[in-house]
Amino acid sequence: MDSSNQQDSDFTPFLNIINEWYAKDTSKKIRAVFKAKGEAGKPLTTNPPYGYMKDANDKNRWIVDPIAGPVVKEIFDLCVAGYGPTQIANELTRRQIKNPVSLAAERGMTLPARQSYDDPYSWRQSTVAHILEREEYIGNTVNFRSRRKSFKQKKKVQNDPSEWLVIQGTHEAIVSEETYRIVQEIRKNRRRRASLGDMGMLAGLLYCGDCGAKMYQVRAQGWTHDKEYFTCATYRKKTGNCTSHQIRNVVIEQIVLQQIQRIFKYAKECEAEFVATITQRQKAERGRALRESRRELEQAKDRTEKLDTIIQRLYEDNISGKISDERYAKMAASYEAEQRELEARIDELNTYIDAEMEMTENIASFLRQVQKYTEITELNATIVHEFIEKIVVYKATKDDAGHRIQHIRIYYNFLGDVEIPDEWLDDEQDAGAPDENEQEETA
Repeated sequence: MDSSNQQDSDFTPFLNIINEWYAKDTSKKIRAVFKAKGEAGKPLTTNPPYGYMKDANDKNRWIVDPIAGPVVKEIFDLCVAGYGPTQIANELTRRQIKNPVSLAAERGMTLPARQSYDDPYSWRQSTVAHILEREEYIGNTVNFRSRRKSFKQKKKVQNDPSEWLVIQGTHEAIVSEETYRIVQEIRKNRRRRASLGDMGMLAGLLYCGDCGAKMYQVRAQGWTHDKEYFTCATYRKKTGNCTSHQIRNVVIEQIVLQQIQRIFKYAKECEAEFVATITQRQKAERGRALRESRRELEQAKDRTEKLDTIIQRLYEDNISGKISDERYAKMAASYEAEQRELEARIDELNTYIDAEMEMTENIASFLRQVQKYTEITELNATIVHEFIEKIVVYKATKDDAGHRIQHIRIYYNFLGDVEIPDEWLDDEQDAGAPDENEQEETA
């Protein structure tokens, strides 16, 4: 037997260990480089998302793709107009617009083997849905969406959104923040397309004022639009836990149109007063909660810092022999658990406070949406989704004359429930306008 071969065989396990250690160390260094790059706001993806392309002078900078960029904008606009991902995909396919994979392949980009289409003009619903969810289209870079568990595994694991790093304003936006936020709200209230076609522009936005359930759209083959109506979903289930709250489509659509026209007029003619009214209402409703949250946040931060000191002293007392290992372990575990709870609460409070501080920008966003229109004479899906967050419908009653009275409350995107000042309403009513958020019908 050759002794040199025997020596090589004996050394093989050690060589494998060294090779694995080298690969692990290299992987660790590469991860550190990617982490530093990602935290610096540079995109970590190999290829930019559909709608963007790399700047020829700076590979870390994205610019709007002149071909795909307008398509992305139209996808968002179609969603605001009431189209679902499947309808949008069908429309893009009908127009023979190249899908993202085909366009990337045409430009010589390296793509995973699974991303292939037999028809370069065929769009999938999932592709459109993915585009509608991406925050990159408002000019932000989103890093650390995924990770690999180990250098030995190539399969990626998706990170929780709380672990993502979002860097704002890193490149030119394709869609406005207002449009993006509206689309996300629409996606939360996805509407089912039935055999009778689309469910209507207000479907998914109406809620029962008593039980909080969504209002169910009732219609049938051969019905004209004036016969269609909404009713409480809880009542529809015949559980006996709520009443019908029935309201006809044409009635609620007329109310919404009147209220949008009225708030548009108030916002345009009295912009300064409009901003002051909304701001004052928000301060009155949320000022106290905001102050309490800030106070709790400071207390939580102070306690977290004190716990760091306490845990450090415990460690020193354990090293010096003043407390036993068992006692130290119990006390340290208790303080560390409290610290973790406080850190989680601090994150919650910071999120809440940031959201409250966005109100000024929300008013500006609403005004920007208003300025897009010179006049609104009829309601459509685009206007509804741009301005309405939800509509709460209350139980109908009758007045002494036997007239049916039904109140509704409209919540607007960015602002919530808006109340126009009484003195301004008085002027409007003198001109013949109906009472706000009220509909009267003859029984």
